[in-house]
Amino acid sequence: MIATLPVIGARTVLLLVAVLAPTLFPSGMPGRPDLVVLVVAAAALMHGPVTGALVGLAGGWLVDLVPPGGEPLGAGALSYALAGALVGAARRWAPASPLVPWIAAVGGAVVIQLVRGLTAAAGVGVAHPVDLLWSVAATALFALLVLPVLIGVERFLLSRGWA
Repeated sequence: MIATLPVIGARTVLLLVAVLAPTLFPSGMPGRPDLVVLVVAAAALMHGPVTGALVGLAGGWLVDLVPPGGEPLGAGALSYALAGALVGAARRWAPASPLVPWIAAVGGAVVIQLVRGLTAAAGVGVAHPVDLLWSVAATALFALLVLPVLIGVERFLLSRGWA
């Protein structure tokens, strides 16, 4: 139990930064990058689908609860958990190519934006298709830079026996 505290603390800090950092981008920006999915993807790629789903659930709750919040409440948590489980399933193919983690993370971002689009189509919240596509594109670009760093953090935690 004591050994897991640094991991929980590190992931909590990473998730909080990922939730709050997009507020630094201009509000008129068509699609903001989804940094939470990158934290979820790094954990899922290093530890598998169960950890990915749990980290996704925690990240989704933060996205749902931090203003402006998500609509409907809980949809973000479930979509991030689904994305984490799906990205974690790609863990076995990650050693095959350095592109696999990036493709898996972008796939997770697509899943999340699809859920946002479907909930908006159902009449809950507002999501424009162009904004959703820009968000996936921005997340893909940020994944090139940030995902290797996050995987490095996960490897560090794993090497210390904290994960």
